Amino acid sequence: MRAHIAIPSESTCQRYVIAVAASAFAESVIWFDGPAFDAVLVLGNEIPQHSGHRAVLAWNHYFGWALGVEDTPDASFTVVECLGIGRMPDPELCADRVVELIAQASS
Repeated sequence: MRAHIAIPSESTCQRYVIAVAASAFAESVIWFDGPAFDAVLVLGNEIPQHSGHRAVLAWNHYFGWALGVEDTPDASFTVVECLGIGRMPDPELCADRVVELIAQASS
């Protein structure tokens, strides 16, 4: 017997990411067609230790969300911490967890 992870449809994924973007007040959504991430949400705020670089939320349909920081100049990003709340958690939970992680980084 082989383990199988059900992959949501493309339209389900798009609707989900857009709902998270709205909940987190993202400035933009960048869609990827690669193995690492499916989408990256660019947020309007910064992580204190990375002043001058916007925070991002990166999503992979197998592993869920990670908080990162935008690198320059090519709009790439570095993952800072995984949110650790599942593959497709409620959009409001994602937004709350991001606020929590950024607040912890400020302390």
